[in-house]
Amino acid sequence: MASPLSDASRSTTRSLLGLISIPNILSLDAPLVAIGWQWLIVVAFPNPASATADVPANHASVMPASIPSGSFPHAPAVVLFITVWLIYMADRLMDCRRMDFSQKAPLRHRFAKRWSKLLWPLWGAMLITGGLVAILYVHRELLAAGAILLVFVLAYSGAVHFCQSLRNALPKEFIVGSLFAIGVSLPVLTSHLTLSLVIAIGVLAALFVLNCLCVAKAQRASDRQQGIGSAILMYPGLATRLPWFASMLAAASAGLGAGGWIPVSIATTTSLSSMMLIPIAWSMDHETGGMTASQWGQLADYALLSPFLAMAIAT
Repeated sequence: MASPLSDASRSTTRSLLGLISIPNILSLDAPLVAIGWQWLIVVAFPNPASATADVPANHASVMPASIPSGSFPHAPAVVLFITVWLIYMADRLMDCRRMDFSQKAPLRHRFAKRWSKLLWPLWGAMLITGGLVAILYVHRELLAAGAILLVFVLAYSGAVHFCQSLRNALPKEFIVGSLFAIGVSLPVLTSHLTLSLVIAIGVLAALFVLNCLCVAKAQRASDRQQGIGSAILMYPGLATRLPWFASMLAAASAGLGAGGWIPVSIATTTSLSSMMLIPIAWSMDHETGGMTASQWGQLADYALLSPFLAMAIAT
């Protein structure tokens, strides 16, 4: 017979998991991760021209260099948040068209299926809002770069959703992680490209790919039943090696930071996020803490929120 203490512990765990799953269900986790890392990139790579620009001192370190003085300084973050939400929500709604919900399916897809009649109009409204903010407030160089990146995103999405032969052949986690890293770095990429920035983007891409692989590992059972391809299903050996990859990325990031190849802030946050992914990836195989692999997978995106810790310390 279970003790009252163990019952209470399980109840508390279920309540916490319920709260933790809300951002994931609403597709808010990825946008939050995106703006956190965009902020960190912009602060870590300040525009050399900002020293002479007519910008208030309290904004000089956080305003993207391609945003002219006097405009809406947070427009790139707003547009990034909305764009990432649009991409992730559209992906889930499109997935729902071909998923069999009598089989295993992630909770976020079940939510999207149930509320699709409400989510599609909301999606359209957010598209209009994001487009207006981008056109009115984002500098044309950054806007053009974002449009080019969006073409690649749409090409990838089209291949995944409309081409059966490519759907299960693309290592989508590697593509998504790389596009994500470029996307959060666009404000700096369009203003001053340096070797350190290129290396930092590579490190971030590795972190985001690792995160995507952890999520794919968590939902591999449902992906297999639904016929959804992933790098984890293509290369099963990856699943057990993720903790080791996370360890190597943490060490490599720290080494690059110590050697001055990337800013210390980037190295520290990347190492911290990588180290948080180690127990998450390991626990998926062992289902520790009374949690399933899928539930552990929901924590993977939370491991990428380390820039907000840096933001809190900076303020």
